[in-house]
Amino acid sequence: MLLEQACTRFADRIALDDGEDVLGYRALGEQGRALAAALSSTGHHRGDPVLVAVDNRCGDLVCELGAWSAGAVVVPVHRDSPALVLSSTAERVGARLLLGDPRHHPAAWQDATGPTGHPWISEIIRDHTHDTTAGTPDGLPRPPAELDADQALVVFTSGSTGRPKGVVLSHRAVHTKLRAIAQVLPFGEGQTALHLLHLNFSFGQWTSLLTLATGGTLLLTPRFRARQVLDRLAGRPIDRTAVVPSMLRLIRRELEGSPDGSALLLRLAEAGSPGTWICGGEPLPAGLGRAIRALLPHAGVADVFGLSESATSDFILTPDRYDDEAGTIGRPSPGVEYRIMPVHGSTGAEADAGTAAPAPGAAGELWLRTPHLMTGYLDDPAATAATMAGRWLRTGDLARHRPQDGRVELVGRAKQLIVRGGAKISPLEVEAAYADHPDCAACVAVGVPDALLGERLHLLFVPRAGRMPTEEELRAHGRHRLEAHKVPEQVHRIEQPPLGRTGKTDRAAAARIAADAALGGVS
Repeated sequence: MLLEQACTRFADRIALDDGEDVLGYRALGEQGRALAAALSSTGHHRGDPVLVAVDNRCGDLVCELGAWSAGAVVVPVHRDSPALVLSSTAERVGARLLLGDPRHHPAAWQDATGPTGHPWISEIIRDHTHDTTAGTPDGLPRPPAELDADQALVVFTSGSTGRPKGVVLSHRAVHTKLRAIAQVLPFGEGQTALHLLHLNFSFGQWTSLLTLATGGTLLLTPRFRARQVLDRLAGRPIDRTAVVPSMLRLIRRELEGSPDGSALLLRLAEAGSPGTWICGGEPLPAGLGRAIRALLPHAGVADVFGLSESATSDFILTPDRYDDEAGTIGRPSPGVEYRIMPVHGSTGAEADAGTAAPAPGAAGELWLRTPHLMTGYLDDPAATAATMAGRWLRTGDLARHRPQDGRVELVGRAKQLIVRGGAKISPLEVEAAYADHPDCAACVAVGVPDALLGERLHLLFVPRAGRMPTEEELRAHGRHRLEAHKVPEQVHRIEQPPLGRTGKTDRAAAARIAADAALGGVS
């Protein structure tokens, strides 16, 4: 296993630092092995799932290493989760044990867990009155069929509506994808990474694991605050930090709006930090990426696109190409093939043959064929079958080849299209048109239900510090860059976009904000 090998190979180096604890690779390996032995003594069997409490602490990685060393399937659950989520997640995966540093467990979890004799291992108390998981003969929960000793992770996809899907990833899929990414992105041996993304997020998993696999040091940050992040970056040379676009927007606002912004920019340049921003999780608007490059020209920008279902990072736009190809998703990572297919009625055979495709420059659904594919959705063969077309993974993302150079750019999600009077509008297209506005810190395009047109197009607009463009100025900006039916009918100024648990923009919450503002006449 990559982590076990790293603990031996880099024994004398610092692995983890969360501001409270510092752990070297030797200690990480020793504590992981001890936890694995304790786990086995509780009656754990190889292939059993265990929940791991995470919020970017050194102990989170100890627990993951211990679980994997014992042959467990790791199911990360964030410590901010209420007890009901903890219990329901345990029910869904058939887990009876929770691993985590007890110093950081929330009080709300006390009634949902019980002691096992080891302080870092808790028994999950199950509500049998609502038990939908078939039990084993000894009364323990039965894990779904997808889970066995070959599986490494269950990652629950973030979603603003509906029940999240559990993506099951094998050790093989995770390891081969990490090796593929390492061929493309600059993860040099012994580098330092400021880690802001939580481990219940696929993006946070691979960036942390690849840093440790290459003998680097992870500076773990339990809570994201833009100013604190910038101060840490300015305090010492840091090779990279992985972020979602929402984090970059807040960082940009801090750099441009702080009274000491110029001095802070100078400190960052002198430290050379970060060497690289790795941005993913949702599309990075070209205007935002270029703004960060202009503020911090010493820092490269890498943009990654991928799905949890394919172990992430299926396309990578590398720092050396970013300035020329901003707004695209770069090139397929090693081993990944793609097709842009008509949204409806396409088959796997057509994708294999490459015979079905939209007209040149037109949008279609992005399909992937990859050796790093998920084992399947947890206990949901119907959803797994619906996502697959033969050997191809339907991403649900709309993409096209950019006319000027043939690079792939995203234009929206098939299920996020705004349908106004029968016209389909991509929110990403509208947002891209406004990202270049000189007063724009962030924006979100949403559809608001309308009895006449089905939906009307609204824009939530976050102005840069000290700027306050009028609604008419913003609509005029859109008229110069968009077809008439794609210009927002109302613009609502807000402090910042609503975010989901993984830091991505919560589009459902954004739509509710716009609808409430429209009803109240606020803009």
